[in-house]
Parts: sequence; structure tokens; C-alpha cells
Amino acid sequence: MPQTAATTDDVSRMESQGAQEHQAVGGVLTPDNGNPNRSPDIKSDPVTDFEALTVKYGLRVMEWDISILEPELREGYVAHYLELKGERVFVVPIGQDPRTRLSALRVHLAYQEVTPI
Repeated sequence: MPQTAATTDDVSRMESQGAQEHQAVGGVLTPDNGNPNRSPDIKSDPVTDFEALTVKYGLRVMEWDISILEPELREGYVAHYLELKGERVFVVPIGQDPRTRLSALRVHLAYQEVTPI
């Protein structure tokens, strides 16, 4: 199983796939429920969704202070998933936007074919 960090492009690509959930109104795309990444049927918030996925997949979430990275690396760092001594770890920057964090988690789970516990 590859162990790679999600890049901004990966998350943007995943978020753009959510753009298909928009409704056309007068030729202009408008997001449903105030969030372009969410269908109108889902009313929960990204923090709740993130926590539910971490429990479902048995992930330990670690927040990392990315200020030690070079600026170009800091700007592109979104998240990293790894399995360490049988433990599933998801590393995210401290203070990351909840929607970005949730999108990154979904990208990693899908790309690395992580199965629920």
C-alpha cells in the first residue's frame, strides 16, 4: 500500500468532483447547503463527518506543526496517512480548515484503499 501525502492538487481534484453536486440556476452553478462539497441530502458538518470516518477506519489523528517546513512545502502540505506498527495514523496540520481536512481524509482512504475496521 503506498504511503504518500495528499497534495493540494489531490484535494482540489476531490473537491472539484463535488462540483457535480451543484444545481444550475439561470446558467450559474450554486452550491447546495452552502457547501460546494456536499449534496443537499447531507446536513452534518465537516468536523462530525471527519470524526465519524476516523472512528469507522480506526485512525489516530495527529496534528503536526508544519511551521518547521520550508515555505513551499508548507503551502502544499495537506495530510499524510501511514500505518506504523499496526496502527493507522492520519497526520494533519494544526488548525487546518475542517473541510480541507475531511477532503484530504477521503482522498487518502480512497486512493490507498483503506478498509474500515
